[in-house]
Amino acid sequence: MLATLTPLIARGVIDNTLQDLIDLRLWCNDGAEPLHLRMRGNCRRDIAGCRVEFTNTAVGSPPAAMPPLIDEIRHCAGTANRLTAGDITFSRRVVEKDNRQAIGNRLYIEFFVDVTTRVLLDFSAVKFDISLPQWEPTWEGDNLQALLNLEALRAHVRTNVMRYKGPALHGLNRDFPACDWDYRLNRAEACMAIYPTIKEKFAPIPGGYISAAFVMDRTDFLGKIAAEDEADMPPDRSVIEHDWEVTDFMAPYEKDMQRAMHHPLFAELAAMTSIVQEQLIHRRSAELETTPHGAQFLQIYATLVTHTLATILLTGQSEYPATLATQRMELLCERLSRISALAEQLPDACRQELQRAAETLMRNMRLFITTIPG
Repeated sequence: MLATLTPLIARGVIDNTLQDLIDLRLWCNDGAEPLHLRMRGNCRRDIAGCRVEFTNTAVGSPPAAMPPLIDEIRHCAGTANRLTAGDITFSRRVVEKDNRQAIGNRLYIEFFVDVTTRVLLDFSAVKFDISLPQWEPTWEGDNLQALLNLEALRAHVRTNVMRYKGPALHGLNRDFPACDWDYRLNRAEACMAIYPTIKEKFAPIPGGYISAAFVMDRTDFLGKIAAEDEADMPPDRSVIEHDWEVTDFMAPYEKDMQRAMHHPLFAELAAMTSIVQEQLIHRRSAELETTPHGAQFLQIYATLVTHTLATILLTGQSEYPATLATQRMELLCERLSRISALAEQLPDACRQELQRAAETLMRNMRLFITTIPG
């Protein structure tokens, strides 16, 4: 989980005057006693050894109730092993999102609570006072701190990916048999869910794509980059600038995934998904997503897509249990029938198109079943 608390912080003090200790005090905009965190480690080179006092000039209004995470941080502040420092710097270079597109420095404070929660404070409008450094880090020491921070973020990503339960796992129960592809797809979906926050962190940094690959455990990608470097080849811009997709997190099964996504049955799924997005998510999201029938339709449909794709992948193997594949497809047909019944409760404007797509998909699913060896 990523928690961005920037609007809630009125002011703070970062004290790294003692080497290997970060003493952080944060005053929230509710006027309560400050959060006091003490973490092992050091700030990045620009403010290592310094004391930084800052005021957030863009602080928001106090909320009606502070998020529970604030109390959690307050209670665990005295337990050092629950808190892990990440990057803490006043030199995060970011292109401003305005007409000027100027590059400015930002105060960036990152730490982790119990590995699972990444807390981020990213200030663009602050008044500050920085002391002279009481000690100066070596380049080796700063590089070591950077690696420790990367490893902390990598552990956070790995833990959240392992705990993630997307449609691929939510649709599994005693009546619906699992296959290995369900778990592989769940991991890929977990990576895609957390990837945007990792991309946002490293995109502005030169060579940040390498750090992002390390954090996301893309050893296949790092291996290709290393091979190009050892061969004295220049970086491939198309590889560096490529926005990662779900297939990028399916190593070593990318080719299997690409074949499955070109399967005729998946093409029909993609066509219906496009209609679902248009009719239930984009065009009438506020009205339909929150209705019982609309929300249930989307929940069941998400599991239908993932489990159908997993079954296509299963049948793409040179050898596979045909009984398992047939059983899964029969149950998915029943699931599609439930979706069609739910569509009856939706407004006329979207019901007819969804039902037509469901009928076409059902025919193709039945046809696919006949291709599975009996």
